[in-house]
Amino acid sequence: MLVAALLSAWLQYGADAKPHARAVVTDAACPRMLVDGRAVAMERRAGKAPQFDDTVCDAAIAADAKSVRVGDRALPPPAHDPRTVVVLGDTGCRINLLTAQACNDPAGWPFPAIARAIAAVHPDLVIHVGDYLYREHGCPPVLANCANSPHGDDAPAWYADFLTPAAPLFAHVPLLLLRGNHEVCDRNGTGWFRYLDPHPTTACTEATDPYAIDVGDLRIVAFDSATAEDQKVDPSRAPIYRKQFAAARAMVKGPTWFVTHRPPYTNDDERSAMDDNLAPFEAVLSGHFHFFAALNVATLPPLVINGEGGTKLDPNLAGFLGLAVGDLHVVGTVFGISHNGFGVYTREHGGWSISLRDPDGTERARCRLADRGVHCTPPP
Repeated sequence: MLVAALLSAWLQYGADAKPHARAVVTDAACPRMLVDGRAVAMERRAGKAPQFDDTVCDAAIAADAKSVRVGDRALPPPAHDPRTVVVLGDTGCRINLLTAQACNDPAGWPFPAIARAIAAVHPDLVIHVGDYLYREHGCPPVLANCANSPHGDDAPAWYADFLTPAAPLFAHVPLLLLRGNHEVCDRNGTGWFRYLDPHPTTACTEATDPYAIDVGDLRIVAFDSATAEDQKVDPSRAPIYRKQFAAARAMVKGPTWFVTHRPPYTNDDERSAMDDNLAPFEAVLSGHFHFFAALNVATLPPLVINGEGGTKLDPNLAGFLGLAVGDLHVVGTVFGISHNGFGVYTREHGGWSISLRDPDGTERARCRLADRGVHCTPPP
């Protein structure tokens, strides 16, 4: 009898606040798993389906587990007292109808290099703030830099854009994964709910409820903003978000980060209740815009955008900075860098330092997140 091949495996936090082992195999049978030497049964999360010729398995494990093994593969243990947290987002290789990143060139699409550099840092936790799959169209025939790339919401594209290049992360660090607007139901939602969504269901839904995880004395509230609007209020969704922001506020317990995909701040009176609910948090971390930016907002926690994880950078960093100053009650200057990379958040006395790294791990700039403020030092 053939033994099912283990295609991928990782450890991520679920919406039940527990760490979960996920595994993807070629057959219908889930692999054997050992936690601290004892057998734990994995349950089938998703079977084979059109466009997905694999099986996804899942099992919750104890937060204090020391050793996790799925099949012949060792996974990292859950985070216990994180001293180093890496934040990144917007990692996939963008392919549009007429243009594309050089997905086949490490210089043109740096996420694989970024994943290796993150693994070399040995962080205690990685937070991905959303947008994994950007290969939504076939490579234009006139471009060789993305030739033969898979595309669409199917297994080959998910492997190409995330599951394969993220393997160094899977082997070394537990993950907290947020949904981005590229993972909404009419784009790549099927694959997102199949492989990565932290909830038990695999049926794509337009919104999922916020949840909190505790890693040591740091609480993180994860908020699904994938279907939100950027610059206007959707009257049909406003009541849902109002309820969810109130629920998120109720989850604050000690030092708490609010983590989501879209930057949530606005000067719109209709959404003032949202801002009020954000007030108790220590910091707001997001992505969506393809650069790094940090700003302080009067009466609200600082906003840090880590959307530089590998996809094509936004050309309008200056425009965003000007818009932020014009639309928000910004205190001081807004700091921004348009360069691919990732942020290494290291716990220091009274706060966190943020080391902004290039894809090869070289530091480009440094910030300090403390006392409900963020302050950055420009690169030399």
